[in-house]
Amino acid sequence: MRDFPPLNDNIEVKIFPPKFVEENGYYYGEWTLDQKNKHGRGILIYENEGKYIGQWANDKPNGKGKYYHDELNYYEGSFLEGKFSGYGKLVENGSIYEGEFKDDKQEGKGKEKWPDGAVYEGDYKKGVKCGKGKFIWDNGTIYEGEFDNNQINGFGTYTFSDGRKYKGNWKDNKINGKGKFEWPDGRIYEGEYKNDKKDGYGIFYWPDGRIYKGLWKDGKQNGEGEFFNPKKKEWKKGEWEKGKRIKWIK
Repeated sequence: MRDFPPLNDNIEVKIFPPKFVEENGYYYGEWTLDQKNKHGRGILIYENEGKYIGQWANDKPNGKGKYYHDELNYYEGSFLEGKFSGYGKLVENGSIYEGEFKDDKQEGKGKEKWPDGAVYEGDYKKGVKCGKGKFIWDNGTIYEGEFDNNQINGFGTYTFSDGRKYKGNWKDNKINGKGKFEWPDGRIYEGEYKNDKKDGYGIFYWPDGRIYKGLWKDGKQNGEGEFFNPKKKEWKKGEWEKGKRIKWIK
């Protein structure tokens, strides 16, 4: 208990012998003089498992404290009315989160690390990734942008470990809407996507100067489009189906 300072709230407190309390555990520490409220500094050891060490006010953990589920799973930080609130550190099943909490859940800015080496740093809301953030996978892949309900949603940039890069819109962890995809060899696609595939209108550039602009479906050229031949320096209109040109249109 010496790790936690007294509350200094002008309420007189006294240490009484350990006693069994309503939370189904044994409490040892400071009480109000009438022994009705745990107040000040104390330790609550739960009968089933876990313990809390820290500051108390109005019979609940309030202020700085540490709750142990066991030696490998714990929360250390600020409490308000018995709940994780403010800044703290949560260690759970090998994952480590450090940041802001509200009502026992991550809320605000925080950073989370997983046992496999993945890291997320950014916004949280009601315990899930929500807002702007950056996620780095263990293989070096990086996404930086918007999240909602723990998924990639909104606008962001996804850089693959092999050098490919997509910048644009997302929905439920999939590329959806307008965006730009670049390959390390110089290929570029700018246009519309649906469920991770080119779908709608888009323009594809090849490193040798060829260009296709037109309609796509399920990731392939499909419908009317225009093709630029850099050798002849001319555009031609045509029709494509499932990635293959079926005719030129005069």
